[in-house]
Order: sequence, then C-alpha cells, then structure tokens
Amino acid sequence: MRFSVEPSPAGGYFVRLQGADAPVSRHDTEEEAEAAAAAYRRGAEDNRTGELVALRDGGEVLVRPVEPEDKPLFAAGWERFGRESRYMRFMGAKPRLTTSELAFFTEIDHVDHEALGALDPESGDGLGVARYLRDTDRPHAAEAAVAVIDAMQGRGLGGALLRRLCLRAADNGIRVFTAGLLTTNHSMLRLFEKLGQVTVTGRSGPETYIDVELQVADSPTMELALRSAATGHVRRT
Repeated sequence: MRFSVEPSPAGGYFVRLQGADAPVSRHDTEEEAEAAAAAYRRGAEDNRTGELVALRDGGEVLVRPVEPEDKPLFAAGWERFGRESRYMRFMGAKPRLTTSELAFFTEIDHVDHEALGALDPESGDGLGVARYLRDTDRPHAAEAAVAVIDAMQGRGLGGALLRRLCLRAADNGIRVFTAGLLTTNHSMLRLFEKLGQVTVTGRSGPETYIDVELQVADSPTMELALRSAATGHVRRT
C-alpha cells in the first residue's frame, strides 16, 4: 500500500491511499498526518496474523479484531464492493466512505462495539468484516451487520464472520442481535437464521427489522473457537 499526505482544502492534512477515491483520515498538522501514514504502513506490513479459518470451498482466510490502523483496508476494500453490494449493506446508494465513517468503523472498544475482519493470508488484503454495536437502551442487544467483497461472496465467509462475532457478543453479555435488512436480501436473512431464532420486529417500506436470539451456549465447537480467538491463538477451524 502506498500513502501520501496532502493539504485539505478545509484546513489540516489528509492521508490518502493510492487507488482509493476518498482520503483515509484527516489531521490537524502535517506531522500528525505523517505519523498516521507511517502507522498505516506498519499495519499493512503486519496483516498476516489472526485465526486461520477454512472456508467451505477449501480456501482460507485470516480473521482478527479490527484496529485503528486498518482504515486503509476499509478504504481499499470499499473499491472492491459492487454497486449492488453497497446498496444492500447501506440500504441506499453510497459512492464512498468518509473519514468520519472510517474512524467509526475502526476506532472501537471491542466490548460495546466489536468488529472482526477477514484478510487474505497471502496479500493481507481485506475481504470482509462483521460488527456489532450495543443498543444503549437494551444492553443485552446489539445491532449486527456483515459485509463481504463481491469476489468472496458465496464461499461461506459471511457466515464464518458472523459466528465468531456471535461468540464475541456472548462473551460481552449480548444475547440478541438486531438488524435492518432490505426485504429482498434473502442471503443475509439466511445467515442470521443460522445463529438462532429470528423474529421480525417491524417493516418500513423496503426494509425489514429483525431480532435474533443467539444460541452460542449450545455449540462447544463455537465456544472453543471463541476462546482461541480471544487469546490470540492461531488455529485452523
């Protein structure tokens, strides 16, 4: 990955990733921007660790928690989502990610807001991410979502990420996932149905809202995967 630092028209400095339309982050001073670019370079060089997960077609990915230095992975990965995938994920047209959104997606506490990313073991490129955000009014519940680049869809990656996210959520006291989906997004609904009992809680135009009762306690294999990921051990599953 190649980065550059340039002045922002509104003041401050942008860090840009070569090949991405939008800047990765904005900083008040050039020194801060250069330090961020250096951190992104180091992060890109260290994208080879995590839980090694076998997909149903025999391929493998690395899964690990998202960190602030992963902003370039999100910016680069965004370019690998087709228009329909973006529409399905955000339930509307969205041409690019903003620096504020990149910060929100990566600067997380891993308790009330968790995100697990999948990487290519060879290139270190980002392939997909699953996240939850705890509901402040219902602390036992969290909104969940998953996104997988077009080239990796249909290989079981979304399900693998959601199962691990489910376990992380349970470890942090979350027992229900909520989600808002386009009614036509049948593949995402099937993924949630594999996690537990799905209840439709409402509909609004083309959108359907659901609750998913998580049932991780019934799966020793999933529990073992959680403990492995939580301790940083790399294992094949």
